[in-house]
Order: sequence, then structure tokens, then C-alpha cells
Amino acid sequence: MTSLMSRWAGHAKHDEETFVAKPACALGWGSGLLALVVVAAVLIPAGPLDIDSRWAELMQDIQAPWLRQVALIFNALGRGWSLVTIGAIGLVLVVARRWVALVAFACTEAATPLLVAVIKALVDRPRPVDELIHPHGSSFPSGHAAYAAATTTALVLLFTKPDRHRRAWVPPSVLLTAGMSWSRTYLQVHWLSDVVAGATLGLAVALIGFATIQIITVRRTINRGIPVR
Repeated sequence: MTSLMSRWAGHAKHDEETFVAKPACALGWGSGLLALVVVAAVLIPAGPLDIDSRWAELMQDIQAPWLRQVALIFNALGRGWSLVTIGAIGLVLVVARRWVALVAFACTEAATPLLVAVIKALVDRPRPVDELIHPHGSSFPSGHAAYAAATTTALVLLFTKPDRHRRAWVPPSVLLTAGMSWSRTYLQVHWLSDVVAGATLGLAVALIGFATIQIITVRRTINRGIPVR
């Protein structure tokens, strides 16, 4: 916690932000992941893949009241509570006066649902028929999974330094995204391929957004004749 607080305070004094050690590499990875999602959107069939059907059957076989409650908690976190989470993170960045970080975070959180909505409209894949709740829209990709991946990735990039200590925060990020993805398939509102594509999309947008903002900031700093640390 002390290291996180010192990071907030340190960035309050500078416009410069270092989200990733190699922004060009992060941008490349993000672009590649986004391209994979686009290819999947073109090739994905309207019906479930074989692995989708097998996974859906497994989720039906393990139905239990307590697991459904866990899945519903994730469902709530991805709906109304997502706005609370995003607002809270934004407020922390405003208080710390981390304006560049705020822009990167805002771009990520705005671009993710926009891309999800566009792909959903273009693909128009039907949802599973045995859904336990009644969501709106088509199935591919999962907006909840995309939101989870984008937000947890953003948290890691915002509040940890790009060094070996960051690795400790990657597993919690992955677990939260996996939990959200699992919940969507457990509630039978998405196929497995939907949540994989959604999580990939969210990760891609976060990497592209933060890397792009960092590159732009560094170039502006150089153009102003200020040495880059």
C-alpha cells in the first residue's frame, strides 16, 4: 500500500507517466490481440463451436445455488457497479492530479464498450437458449469480460511500476477477469468463445490506450525540449 501511495504522489508532480517499459512493444501486442478479435468476429459461426457446447454442458452439470450467487455478484459488478468502480478510480486519479493517467484510463473505458457494441452489431451472434438471466444484445463478444479485462489491466498499469514487482499484481487481475468470464458462461448468457474474445478485446484496448498515451506524452515532452527521465 505504501508503494502505491508513493506512486500516486510522485505522479502528481509530473505530466510524464510510465505505464509500460516498452510502449511500442505494448502497442504492437495490443494491436495484434485486437486483430485476432477482428478475425474471430469474421470467422465465428452463428451457432456454438464444439468447445462452446461442451463447456455449456459442464456449466449445466455443476449448477448449485451458491455458485449461482457468486455468478450473480460478478453480473452485478459488470453492470451498475461498474460505473461506481470506474468513477472511484477516476476520482483517485483526479485527487492525485494524474491528468495523463486519467486520460489514458478514460480512453480505455470509453473505447472498450464502444468496440464491443460495434462488433456485437456486426456479428449479431445469438445467445445460448438456456440463459438464467435476461441480458440485452447479441452474444459475441462478451461486454462483461471485456470490461473486466480492460479495467483490471488498467489498474495494474496505473498503480504499479513497470518492473518485476508488477508481476505480483498480474495473477489477481487474471483471476478477476477469469471469474467474470466464468460467470457469463455459468449463467448461460454467453458461449465460451464469446468471453475469450471479450477478455482479449479488453486487454487489447487497455494496452493500446495506455501505450498510445505514453508515446504521445513522451513525444510532446521531447518537442518542448524537456529531458525525458
